[in-house]
Amino acid sequence: MLLQAMRDLSQSVERRRLLEFVLPQRCLACGRFGAALHEECVASFPRAERPRCRVCWAPSRILLCERCALADGRDSFTELRTPFRFSGSARRALLEAKFRGVTAILPPLGRAAAEVVEPSWRVDVVVPIPLAPRRERRRGFNQAALIAREVAATVGAPLARDRLIRVRESEAQASLGAAERATNLAGAFRGQAVEGARALLVDDVTTTGSTFTEAARALRAVGAASVFALAVARED
Repeated sequence: MLLQAMRDLSQSVERRRLLEFVLPQRCLACGRFGAALHEECVASFPRAERPRCRVCWAPSRILLCERCALADGRDSFTELRTPFRFSGSARRALLEAKFRGVTAILPPLGRAAAEVVEPSWRVDVVVPIPLAPRRERRRGFNQAALIAREVAATVGAPLARDRLIRVRESEAQASLGAAERATNLAGAFRGQAVEGARALLVDDVTTTGSTFTEAARALRAVGAASVFALAVARED
């Protein structure tokens, strides 16, 4: 029965992708035909405007928020950026992509995210946050990898899905509080083959930065020179 359920899910995902290809697409934001999400509609999404903490990108009127000022970030990411706040149309678009499988929404969001990559980061390799294998099979795709593909193409750095491996399945971060998020992913990732590289981690949404912190720790453990973090939206 489990095998049949997995086959049914796989067929459902393929049917949905075929329909996306064959049928005229209607923009999630404006309702017009022509694309799942128009570039001009993405430009109207709620921006994660400054002033923000230079490190974690949380709203802050000073250069470093209190948490980042007190933290020892030597084994974490150096800086994080997002173009949007996780609200309004940005929130709806990411949820439609993630839970309803409307993956055609993700490329314009990935390109928008790439626009806020700091030139000073000088990215060598783009690394998406991996899903647990069972969760990716169930969903049929990894939204972070689809976003990262657009980011890599835009910034001109190679996409490397194999540089970060998920070795432990964990609870969904969205279901946890801030304190639980900080420990839920401990030891969940293993990095490989990034010695001396300036790596850019990519995900769809970030809240406390806990996922990026653990992923960055795994990459630094195998010699990454620097690790930066990029998400489409931040939940403030």
